[in-house]
Amino acid sequence: MGFSLSIVIPVYNEAGKIRNDITNLSAYLTKNRISSEIIISDDGSTDDTIKIASGTSIDESIPLSVISTGEHSGKGHAIRQGIIQSIGDVVLCMDSGNTVKLDAISKGLEMILNGDYQIVLGSRHLPKSIINIPLAFHRRLVSILFRIFIKLLFPSMWIFSDTQCGFKMYEGNIARKLYDESKIDGFLFDIEILKKVKKQKITIYELPIEWTCDRDSRLTISSTIWEVLRDSLKLKIN
Repeated sequence: MGFSLSIVIPVYNEAGKIRNDITNLSAYLTKNRISSEIIISDDGSTDDTIKIASGTSIDESIPLSVISTGEHSGKGHAIRQGIIQSIGDVVLCMDSGNTVKLDAISKGLEMILNGDYQIVLGSRHLPKSIINIPLAFHRRLVSILFRIFIKLLFPSMWIFSDTQCGFKMYEGNIARKLYDESKIDGFLFDIEILKKVKKQKITIYELPIEWTCDRDSRLTISSTIWEVLRDSLKLKIN
């Protein structure tokens, strides 16, 4: 028997956050009686992320899995592994760090289970979105330049206000098919998936969210720029 919701959290050296991520999620899911499983997909952490996640106690009605290949392959790879293992009717991918107010889960879940949409994307850039703590100025500037670059390179992305938000909810079978066929392991995995979604004419809704920036980020601008250029070329060729 499947669960209503599978939640996949990709992590890389999140020992200081992962226990709170899991316990806060568990409390929300239990309070709202959402039948769920939580999958922590590790991207080769070198700290105690796996140990802490595995040792976190939550409500016994919520299965908790911690998976890892032991290699640092990229966020896209970690999410792919988690989604392929998922069994939920709906799959949610969300970032570590409690950045998105959890009421977005119930809103997105209702839309998908009611058949209104097949994918719900969280967005920080809609008029009704609420930003409690924004990105630091230099990261905000890089984010703006990235959005312009991606939309010029891939015109089909113009319809999306926020391709990189760490809150994306899918019909389960659609998520597993999309990610099983995906190739990008790094930062641009979101763009690859959205390009596939556009070609298949899957119904999508962008959901305004309440968002708080986690300024303890594992991304570095120099490595991210290189990764974006490399993967942009891969996607353009394909």
